[in-house]
Amino acid sequence: MGIANDLMAKLARGRWAVGELLPTEPELAASYAVSRETLRRALHRLEAGGLISRHPGTGTRVERARPAPAFTTRLGSLQELTQYGRSAVRRVLSVEPLVVDGELAESTGLAAGGRMVRVTSVRQDPDRSGQVVSWARVYLEPADAEAVSTALRESPLLISDLLETYAGRAVDRVVQRVRAVGVPPEAAGPLGVAPGSPGLEFVRRYYDADGRLFEVSVSTHAQGTFVYETTLQRG
Repeated sequence: MGIANDLMAKLARGRWAVGELLPTEPELAASYAVSRETLRRALHRLEAGGLISRHPGTGTRVERARPAPAFTTRLGSLQELTQYGRSAVRRVLSVEPLVVDGELAESTGLAAGGRMVRVTSVRQDPDRSGQVVSWARVYLEPADAEAVSTALRESPLLISDLLETYAGRAVDRVVQRVRAVGVPPEAAGPLGVAPGSPGLEFVRRYYDADGRLFEVSVSTHAQGTFVYETTLQRG
């Protein structure tokens, strides 16, 4: 039995009562004969399940005896994740090499100083007279950008799909961040709105099975042009 599962079983049996502090990290690590880093990964699982809370200087407190029912997002495909549908047409505006600066590294998770290729494009809805529904910048490694260069301008598929076909990049995990923004000046023209108008920004980081970040997309949608719907299922 893993450390996290063992700790969960002990909590369920009442080994430590709700509100009680667990033994210290060094004590728990010694009892399981593991490193503190290994123990912390186990405690992180318990914390994510709402079983414990961790307070620097105070300790780790028991919050629940059993995990709380959680809501999880279930997506059948990356196509569902982007919600564009295969009818939305991509139009590439520019493809240019760049060196990742500190600001871009902070916002995307890319390594500062790394050489990437930036693909700027829009997605248009043919059912609405070609209205632009998104403006996006996608950051790729130079070799990957070269591999998909032709298909990029001809195929409606997601760039992640093209990378899998032409560069052998299989997506294992996508981390998505959504926030309200003012539409940046460079996106305002293509979106047909004034700079600073209300918009939504989606930052998606694509990782392979080895945990390597190989694609980042930053897309912006103007107010009223896009609805993002997520189904949450109690697990």
